[in-house]
Amino acid sequence: MASKLTTLRELTPHEKALHGQHDMASTSGHGYLIYDNSFKNIIGLSATLDCVLEDDLPFAHEAGVYFPDQDSLFVTSNRCKSNQTDRESIMIHKLRRERDGVWTKERIDTDMTMANGGVNYQSGILFCAQGDHSSKGGLVLMEAEAPYRVQMLVDSYHGRRLNSVNDVVIKSDGTVWFTDPIYGSEQGFCPKPQLPNQLYRFEPETGGVRAVADGFGRPNGLCFSPDEQTLYVTDTEWIHGDGTIDDTRASSM
Repeated sequence: MASKLTTLRELTPHEKALHGQHDMASTSGHGYLIYDNSFKNIIGLSATLDCVLEDDLPFAHEAGVYFPDQDSLFVTSNRCKSNQTDRESIMIHKLRRERDGVWTKERIDTDMTMANGGVNYQSGILFCAQGDHSSKGGLVLMEAEAPYRVQMLVDSYHGRRLNSVNDVVIKSDGTVWFTDPIYGSEQGFCPKPQLPNQLYRFEPETGGVRAVADGFGRPNGLCFSPDEQTLYVTDTEWIHGDGTIDDTRASSM
């Protein structure tokens, strides 16, 4: 287990203007930096960052779905090779804090292909399954307790398979919003794209799926403002799935 990081430092307007989005947190030795004072209303003034689990396997890459009643966190790994196969895959792990405060890690074996982002949904986890050459991706609901059964909720848009669903968020009206970039095809584990890089809205009550925004390079993470009047979507086109980067491409919200 790594040592505790001294955590927060508020940036001055001068630092914000000079350094912008550069990685000041790691270079300054702080766990994270405050760009807006309202963040302190969420975390308080004495928050700390602790490394609770470490592994050579990149097990904690996406999702991060927490269940207070279990004191457990579900995460998806980066692409890696497991002991069971030479083919790169993505694994789901359940991290649980035991009564003695020690965190444990359990691999979840379930019928889901290349899971990525996730969110709490209907007492389970709604995962973004990216799919592969032999199976479609989409939105998959997984139970939060064993045996971790799964149910596909969305797997296409007007008959065309989704590219590689990346991240998802739930609005208070029950609609499900998700991004679908072409990273899976670029990384070689999904077929040629059949759809543009788009943002979608799924209405569970009607089963309807609508493309609500396009024009992205690579739409990625997304989050509603507290009043839900604004949806923030990150565009990470700066780096493509094949690893190529270009400073003239988008890297913003």
